Amino acid sequence: MDEERILQAIAELEKWEARRERVSARIEQGDGDASELDRIEEQVAHYERLLADMKRESLGSSDVSRTIARTGNP
Repeated sequence: MDEERILQAIAELEKWEARRERVSARIEQGDGDASELDRIEEQVAHYERLLADMKRESLGSSDVSRTIARTGNP
């Protein structure tokens, strides 16, 4: 497993999480679209699963575990 791929997946997850926060705030203000939030949640779940799969595929690889731990994502 390539560290660059892991970092890209983490960056995408963080991007979608930030977007979720922005859209949630707009919804709370009455100016957002709940269906957009549903699509965002699907993307967040996708990247969380992808990272979990990467971690599982690389059990025993200290590089992957170290990279994921360094970013603060599970």
